[in-house]
Amino acid sequence: MIYVLVGDKMNLDINVNDYLLAWYLLYGASLSKEIDKFKRNLYLKYKKEYNLCYKDRSEIIKYGKDFIPDNDILYNAVMSSSLFKSLKKETIKHKNNIIKMWEASCEEINNYAKDILRIVFPRVINVYIVHPRLEIGEYQKEFKSIIWGSEKDKYDVLIILLTIVTRGLLSEKIDYHSNKEIVDAVLELAIINEIGAKISQKPSYDLGSEILKIIKRQIYPYWLMYLGYVDKETILNKMINDRIGFDLEKYPLDKNIKKLNIETFVSFCIKNSNRILKLNNIMKMEREEEIEVL
Repeated sequence: MIYVLVGDKMNLDINVNDYLLAWYLLYGASLSKEIDKFKRNLYLKYKKEYNLCYKDRSEIIKYGKDFIPDNDILYNAVMSSSLFKSLKKETIKHKNNIIKMWEASCEEINNYAKDILRIVFPRVINVYIVHPRLEIGEYQKEFKSIIWGSEKDKYDVLIILLTIVTRGLLSEKIDYHSNKEIVDAVLELAIINEIGAKISQKPSYDLGSEILKIIKRQIYPYWLMYLGYVDKETILNKMINDRIGFDLEKYPLDKNIKKLNIETFVSFCIKNSNRILKLNNIMKMEREEEIEVL
């Protein structure tokens, strides 16, 4: 089923693919002793096919519903089992929950994403839903696809999907692995904190990874410039609301930063990391009315 994001015309094709679900049942983590036994029995009975089908995952993602296996003996054995039918039923329920949330919030999230991220999304992104207990959230940039299976079926799932897609798109232009902390810190500021705050209508800048907490504080002054805060009064109000402080005198306001998009802002942070990532520039909000220099 395809859902259109209003504005930038991105489509999410949210579906359950039987072959991909069967592949994860065969080669993914065993969710129970029953599944482990099921896999062992299949391996003993279809050892040759078991070894051959392991390579199919990328082809399934690439071709989706049009995928045709070279050998369907093993897949037929899996799909005809009561275990697979039970897992598929649970996976479809998982998919329907995500669709329901997406239908309710896609326009709102899209509007915020367009305003804050300022990037062009792929026209179509396939979201392959697998069993929620697999705890998988993965972006396949070659095929512009997400594999998703997680029990986080709340508001978080939409924020996480947006993060996965955006990180995947950035990794096509930026060396993600060499700059992982900066990329992830900016994405947290943009999606978990800023978009999250707009959706929940309450401060969200205390949310996110503890590992990224310091680097986010270091980037935060430039992040406010990116958002378009260019006078001291509005910046101070924002600092108080977000409970993150810094010495305004150390950060000359640069109006050009607000012209960047999320990709060029990340590149800006990477290029200027020696200047931005200074511990002595971090400040902490002890109370809403106080800013204490660390």
